[in-house]
Amino acid sequence: MVSHPDNVRIAIKTGAEQTELRSYAWPELGDDEGMLRIEACGVGGAEPEVYRAGDKWAPVAMGHQIVGSIAAMGEKARRMWKVAPGERVVIQEYLPCKICQWCLKGEYRFCPDADFFGGANPRRYGLIDPTQAPHLVGGFAEYIHLPWNTVFHKIPQDLPAELATLAIPIGNGVQWATLDVNAGPGKTVLIIGPGQQGLGAVLGARDAGAARIILAGMTRDQARLDLALELGADHAINVEQEPLLEGLARILGPAGGLDVVVDTTGDPGGGNMDQYLQRVNYGAWLWVNAMDRGVPVRIIKQKYLTVRSGRGRSWWAVDTALRIITSRRFPLEKMCTHIFSLEEVDLAIKATAGREVAGAIHCIVDPWR
Repeated sequence: MVSHPDNVRIAIKTGAEQTELRSYAWPELGDDEGMLRIEACGVGGAEPEVYRAGDKWAPVAMGHQIVGSIAAMGEKARRMWKVAPGERVVIQEYLPCKICQWCLKGEYRFCPDADFFGGANPRRYGLIDPTQAPHLVGGFAEYIHLPWNTVFHKIPQDLPAELATLAIPIGNGVQWATLDVNAGPGKTVLIIGPGQQGLGAVLGARDAGAARIILAGMTRDQARLDLALELGADHAINVEQEPLLEGLARILGPAGGLDVVVDTTGDPGGGNMDQYLQRVNYGAWLWVNAMDRGVPVRIIKQKYLTVRSGRGRSWWAVDTALRIITSRRFPLEKMCTHIFSLEEVDLAIKATAGREVAGAIHCIVDPWR
């Protein structure tokens, strides 16, 4: 194994929108554990919400879109993981039991140990209290501790780390648009919200062969809307310049309809839902996110709709995302707009939320910058 430092730096959320750089000793590793040298960690779309929270998730080691190389591991870990020292990987945030029915299907997001909705302390990177050993349990760090149940995806040695950090957000888009609501050949797809996951949904739908992809956003999202046209969207609607229903009428014509809708926004009050339900076809699939609003069952019955919502992504979705990334079919480097140091984690998270830094799409923390 390569030599390692005596101490490792990690950024810790200590309170609402407060970050502190701490240093912890390199941990003693068990035979089924390892360490990853972090090359880059993307800032997730949900990270600003965690960072703002003042009544929970503090202290917490944030960061879960993690890319790096194996720096150390025990012999048992080597046999289980089937990776070699120096090999590069993307790791998912879930730390599952690996034996329940969901884990055996590659659906680690539903494992009772890792389920975000399954308890007060889901075991997943980005939400773990670092005050207990092994301390190095978040992606905004130089190294991260790997327990036996780490979820790996191997990546090519020559894949830029910045692009590899897109595996999780694009994986979300693949899951939500294609695996959850069947965007695919012949389908007309509406995606609302051009953030990381929305752009990931565009890529997933295009990769799956959708016939027509429409992305809707706001004036503040114009750069993302423009980029979406390079990533596979056929049309982009700025709803502050052209109301959503008017834009859909222009694109679909008087008789056309939507086969798939993926709303990646919070849709407070269900205003988006009220509009797109007017243009969905019979048998359409909806991916909704209006948690403070009931879904109208009468319309679901009338139009024979299938409704789902988001719960992370499966192992297979990330595997598909990595295939899209490594194909180099799309100018994904244009999504990676800003790179920050460990000292700038606070700014990186705020930039992801559209604050203090203009034009941010996908922000990345490079611990060696």
